[in-house]
Amino acid sequence: MRRIALAGLLSGLAALPAQAGQLDLNLNDDTAYAQFGWAINQGQPGALNGEAGAYYTTDDVYVGNIGIMVVGETGSSDNPVEAGVGVKALGVHRDDNRDDFDSVGVAPGVAVRYYPAAVNRLVLGGRVHYAPNVVTFGDADSLLEAQARVEYQVIPQAFAYVGYRHLEAEPETGGGDMTMDEGGHVGIRILFQ
Repeated sequence: MRRIALAGLLSGLAALPAQAGQLDLNLNDDTAYAQFGWAINQGQPGALNGEAGAYYTTDDVYVGNIGIMVVGETGSSDNPVEAGVGVKALGVHRDDNRDDFDSVGVAPGVAVRYYPAAVNRLVLGGRVHYAPNVVTFGDADSLLEAQARVEYQVIPQAFAYVGYRHLEAEPETGGGDMTMDEGGHVGIRILFQ
């Protein structure tokens, strides 16, 4: 079932129209993640980007997301910084022998990517999305996704990276936060036109 779901996701991403975009894949021993991003209005100030992705964990947690983010440069030409503000819908399903967990949330978020001039090809980045109770439905009161990463540009259109991610839900039944994924991962980000 896991392989079929991953193959379906990758096939679906391959069928999207050819345009400027990126494919981001990362994994660790417990989690696989794939995300496709595309430019909606590339070349305009405050570029609008779309993204769709999915997580799978060995604890039978499935998370899908789709969203948009406005991205622009905020730093100087000597030390460029890209910042983004956007929103994504997160859908969470956890298979459990006793009780399944299902939730959907609308999560506003911010992202930043810094290109230090002193270290050629290095990129530092992070993003946070949070869906509070008022826009979270189902078995959760809130959803949180936070990531940080250090990327290295291997070739002009490909990056390799190490990162850290925290993904949690606050169940409406209480009992503390349910961590769906937390820890380091390795990945690649491929840009294409």
